[in-house]
Amino acid sequence: GESLPLPQTYITCGKCNSLFAIAEEDLGRGKGCRVKCTVCTNTWYQSRDRLFDIPTETHDMIPAHKSDLDRIARNLAHDCPPNFMGVNKLYVGNLDFRTTSEQLLEFFESNSDKVGSVCDVSMVKGPDGRSRGFAFVTFYDEADGKAALKCNGMECNGRELSVKEPNN
Repeated sequence: GESLPLPQTYITCGKCNSLFAIAEEDLGRGKGCRVKCTVCTNTWYQSRDRLFDIPTETHDMIPAHKSDLDRIARNLAHDCPPNFMGVNKLYVGNLDFRTTSEQLLEFFESNSDKVGSVCDVSMVKGPDGRSRGFAFVTFYDEADGKAALKCNGMECNGRELSVKEPNN
């Protein structure tokens, strides 16, 4: 598809800190208008005098990854801050190289006593963008992370996973 030209100004959601490129004309004819965050559904009144200039000379604008948007939505559903990354991290090795973060999240959710316990899945990729065969999975609760250790040796996408505490 064809993309629209990037406006020179942006706004920030006060709840989840997401940034949105917006042109002054998008605020209508008055002093501003009510806007709604598409990430956390927070709404606020945005005035024209509170638009920020995009530093296009020093920064590149790239869209957020779907996995980040999904993590933010899960965090907000758990009443956690949008940038929360979990409290218990596990190393998951011996992954099939085609395994996605969504598949790994589903694997731990389906093998967990408590649905919704996975906070984030971070697949480790090489410089070429391909999976390196391991990931880090974080949980909202320390007990959920400890319980997930029972997944060690279980099969996911035809491979027996190595699930353990990380070295660091």
